[in-house]
Amino acid sequence: MPKRELNRPDQIENWLTTMGSLLMEEGEMILIGSGALLWHAFQLGVKRPLPENSMDADPITESEGVAEICYDQMIGSEFESQEGWHVNLMPKMALNEFPVDWETRASRKQYGKLTVTVPGVEDIMIPKRKRGEPRDRKHDDYAAYLKSPKTPKKPPTKKLQK
Repeated sequence: MPKRELNRPDQIENWLTTMGSLLMEEGEMILIGSGALLWHAFQLGVKRPLPENSMDADPITESEGVAEICYDQMIGSEFESQEGWHVNLMPKMALNEFPVDWETRASRKQYGKLTVTVPGVEDIMIPKRKRGEPRDRKHDDYAAYLKSPKTPKKPPTKKLQK
């Protein structure tokens, strides 16, 4: 049974920092799902955990080096036994769930040799709302918290430049 211990924003930030340091050449990924929500939380300085733990981070990549690292972190891996969550490498077609203009609301951040693109919070929630599972509804509340003007925030990461 997969572990479900991914719930803190710093877990995603630490994972991406480590991944960027492991790459031997430039690589890119798009991060979606609850890991992307946690990424936004970290960028905003939010320490509040997800209301219901996740079991995985969902990257999309066409970079060989990134994919190799992700394969080593899949379900049943040593990474999962140590970290309490795993990586679920997603196909690019998963982006079909997002509006065609999602990149206009995306953010980008560099982690060593890794460039990470993360869709906006509203776009991240579209497939979760369609699925409508109880954890998705709780994650929708978390997304609303991230967008709330009452949420303490630090300046956001730079928006994706075209």
